[in-house]
Amino acid sequence: MTSNIAGKSIGSAIKSLLTSEYKFMGGDKVQEMFVTDVLKLFKEYNRDAWNLQPGQTMWFAVCADEKQSYGKTLEKTRITPVILSVVHDDDRKTRENGYSHKELRKFKIARILREAYEQKGVLSQADVAEMLGISTGTVSRDIREYQAENQVVLPYRGTIHDLGRAITHKKMIIGHFLKNVPTPDISRITDHTEEACDRYIKAYKNVRNLYDRMDQNEIARILEMSESVVKEYIAIHEEFSKKEEKTNDGSKHE
Repeated sequence: MTSNIAGKSIGSAIKSLLTSEYKFMGGDKVQEMFVTDVLKLFKEYNRDAWNLQPGQTMWFAVCADEKQSYGKTLEKTRITPVILSVVHDDDRKTRENGYSHKELRKFKIARILREAYEQKGVLSQADVAEMLGISTGTVSRDIREYQAENQVVLPYRGTIHDLGRAITHKKMIIGHFLKNVPTPDISRITDHTEEACDRYIKAYKNVRNLYDRMDQNEIARILEMSESVVKEYIAIHEEFSKKEEKTNDGSKHE
């Protein structure tokens, strides 16, 4: 007698639905591939709430390796579930050590962003704001202050996916490069992959090499970059050049 247990699985139920209601979706092989993909998604998204630690929550973050393109909406962007520590034992220790409410909030934001990135996801500032019940303006300000105070770049969508007009991460990566810091160390300090650091450094060097010979429109065309990105690299180059000139002038007068 043949067992019919295998025919009572979720996969067989999905395939039965496809066969009866969505016959246009190809033959058996195509439907089996579709069922396999659906079950894979279900497994990835099905996180058992009983396994969460006190103070943790599940959140849907954008995949860290998601490719960005002009006009791409969030609905067409791949997401992944991540487990985040909204409340942690470190929070209590931080308060006991005399840190202010604002300082504790900045530590918490940094922790949440890093936890998401460690699980191959990235959060937007709006995600963090909604999670913590504060404004996006507060989150943005806290991130800027934390990065400046600790000389790091936090991994959120604006930096990892290079969204918006934030050039802090580029400037910090290039600044370390100009100080001859090895790429693995730059990667660790800035919470970027070595590949991302090398990409920014290469782009900066290319722009710098052409800076004295042509205007930014020509540089953008030759390097196949947007004019806004070229403008950012030029601004970074000019800032570091001025700092170097001041340093050299100071050395001459000593």
